[in-house]
Amino acid sequence: MKFARSLTITITILFTLILTVSCSKEQSSDVNSTVDINNETVKAALRAHIEFLADDLLRGRDTGTAEYEIAARYVVSNFKQFGLKPAGENGSWLQTVPFTKSTLDTSTVEMIVHTKDSSLDFDFPKQFMSGASAVSEADEVRGKLVFVGYGIVSEELKHDDYSGLNVKGKIVVYLGGKPASFPSEMGAHLASGSEKRRNAAEQGAIGIIAVHTPLSDKVRTYEKSIPNAGKPSMSWQMKEGGVFGNYSEIKGGAYISKEAGKILFSSAGHDLEQIFTEIEADKVPLGFDMDIEVSFKRQSSHENIVSSNVIAMLEGSDPILKNEYVVYSAHLDHIGDTAHGDEEDNINNGALDNASGVAVMLETARRFSQGEPPKRSILFVVVTGEEKGLLGSNYFAHYPTVPVESMVANINLDMPLILYPFADVIAFGAEHSTLAGFVERAAALQGIKLSPDPMPEQALFVRSDHYSFVKQGIPSIFLVPGWTSKDPEINGEEVFGQFFSKHYHQPSDDISLPINYDAGATFIQVNFDIGQEIANSKSRPQWNEGDFFGDKFKK
Repeated sequence: MKFARSLTITITILFTLILTVSCSKEQSSDVNSTVDINNETVKAALRAHIEFLADDLLRGRDTGTAEYEIAARYVVSNFKQFGLKPAGENGSWLQTVPFTKSTLDTSTVEMIVHTKDSSLDFDFPKQFMSGASAVSEADEVRGKLVFVGYGIVSEELKHDDYSGLNVKGKIVVYLGGKPASFPSEMGAHLASGSEKRRNAAEQGAIGIIAVHTPLSDKVRTYEKSIPNAGKPSMSWQMKEGGVFGNYSEIKGGAYISKEAGKILFSSAGHDLEQIFTEIEADKVPLGFDMDIEVSFKRQSSHENIVSSNVIAMLEGSDPILKNEYVVYSAHLDHIGDTAHGDEEDNINNGALDNASGVAVMLETARRFSQGEPPKRSILFVVVTGEEKGLLGSNYFAHYPTVPVESMVANINLDMPLILYPFADVIAFGAEHSTLAGFVERAAALQGIKLSPDPMPEQALFVRSDHYSFVKQGIPSIFLVPGWTSKDPEINGEEVFGQFFSKHYHQPSDDISLPINYDAGATFIQVNFDIGQEIANSKSRPQWNEGDFFGDKFKK
């Protein structure tokens, strides 16, 4: 943790760096051809960015706060110093994102199971959790239940859990997750909450109940989610009116524990344990009508807030190709204060999540600004609201400040764990497009390699801001240092695991962590080389033939 003194020191370092880099920029016209990754200026700049953005005075950079906006202006000041052009709204550096913040009145939440003979109240949040409505102040709904398996519909996999079922005007019950046989990333998309809600709404349902399963426990237990029950949620407001992702047909819903699920199914004369056994064997359970009803009640309050994306551009040199863009993205927000944290330290500084990613982007932008510009333009998009559900990037993807068809590729920087001298990189999503070749060649220039996704079960390809670009048909990767270390005494996988178990979304993700700035400089260069080659390539990156994401989303 660093306090006001560290912020003063960081500002002093930054002032010195501005003078140093301004001089070096004048001295080199061909800086893009080579770089000394041990350059002390690069490492000092990287450190200064992280220390500023992760300082206590910014209080975790939560979306919609003044501290986040200070961080955004810091990013703007750097882009200005690099000589980039503003690429936000109306000739500015910013894109203002309007949000609705929705808060659930937990004292009003009800879920009651109605059988022919009795009624049973479920306990919030021990047995069920429910979120606030994004649009309504008061909701009340009651309906018959229909079990719809996983609640998934996929033409590509010839899978339809709603086949033969009439759910119009009813509440659907579905299992969390997906069949184990589904491809990891494709399945993660199909099994997302947004896709399942959309399916339910399109089928005419008025409510949803998602059931936690033993397979869900392998990712996160129900009990670990209880502390988040009732926390405010955020949605972005569409220019056309309304809130994105809201389905007015769905009047209520809940996420229930395994134990509550067993009670629910037993009340309808069915055995959920048997269904759990079936899905453990990768059998897809068939849907059926449940001869019971459930009623929901809740009250919600709403607040309009705004937060900023920061967007800058380096104009390309080719008179035609400069109208195409290689896009770098990184989220600036973090999760703010911990309401009931350690009295001495309740600020989630987010040094690695994602001050490090923004710092890498800033120094990548500096590299581009120091030499001859590439043929295509480079767009730097620093987004808000990632921790709230990829909201800022989703807003930009729907309302881009350049034509969506002009964005040829996205390189996303989210939580690069620059904690050891890595010997490889991982590019989540590289296998879906020709971007894999660009990453391989850039890594080879630094004597390292591109490794495959070491944890495909986590489906990280659909869990960061690049996915907002994917859904607009743009080939994208999420780039991080790999698990192989150049130091035989360091196990990268263990370092990764320790960070997630001890520091992820905790106040201890601060600048006291052993950040390796040499590794950071290497990562900057790899990022730069990827974008540089794409920007100078004769042809833009392409989705691989027959790829699910390319076929589903390409324009």
